[in-house]
Amino acid sequence: MIELIFPKKYSALCLKSAFFGFFAHTGFVRGLQEIGFKPSIVTGSSSGAMIGALYATGKDMVEFESVVLGLKKKDFWEGNSLTLLGRLLKKGWNQSSGVLTGQATRKILYPYLGNKKFSELPMKLGIAVSNLSKNKRELITEGNVLDAVMASIAFPFLYEVQEFQGQEFLDGGIGDGEPIKELILDPSIDRIVIHQINNNRPVSKNMMKRALDASVQIIETETEDLKTLLAKEKGKKLIRLETNTPYLSPNDFSKGKFALAEGRGTAYKHKSEILGDMELPIFGFFN
Repeated sequence: MIELIFPKKYSALCLKSAFFGFFAHTGFVRGLQEIGFKPSIVTGSSSGAMIGALYATGKDMVEFESVVLGLKKKDFWEGNSLTLLGRLLKKGWNQSSGVLTGQATRKILYPYLGNKKFSELPMKLGIAVSNLSKNKRELITEGNVLDAVMASIAFPFLYEVQEFQGQEFLDGGIGDGEPIKELILDPSIDRIVIHQINNNRPVSKNMMKRALDASVQIIETETEDLKTLLAKEKGKKLIRLETNTPYLSPNDFSKGKFALAEGRGTAYKHKSEILGDMELPIFGFFN
């Protein structure tokens, strides 16, 4: 009866895109499990999509933590310079779109995601992708989870363009590194915890590369501001939390354990804010 008068509201979690941010995201989500935060839905983009999908399986993140910390470049790099050159020559310059096919990465994730469908997960999941066939950003919420994850983590020029269901996809972070639009528009959700990562990526010495990075950051900041305005209009609370980590690259994951620890620490540091407004609503609204 009380829910007819005061409709139940839910919390959501968003894991933002970040260059090799799966260490910090893993630590953060483990911290969320330990402090007792249970969102009704998780969305993610790029590395956030990968960890979000693993989290949505309902398993303890400690299990995935050992997998992440054990990663080596050889586990996902798919050969050496000669084999990469051979693949390029075989496909031809016009058909080549990245260094890695993604098959080795898929093999790492398969034991945990397998052929799971979104509908089979115990937690609702949304994965942001950049659909090249439709020239638009999408939030995938149905179909094969692993296919969606592979599409979302396909960082340009590192991974080949991913193809499934007759369409082509690239990294979700291109179109939307913070997939919360659908969460803001969902009337059943009243608060959204967002985890972002500052990975202290070095500033490039190349002028064009610096210009590109700055342009991406400007667009991201502008869209973030617009989402904040939309959330305010819809009466939604956004809790943006940032984890600072050491710089990580494909050639050096040695500081991954520190990034993971920092992510876990972020959850504990902001425990009261994350768990916050759990009281019954007054006059139909949460405080």
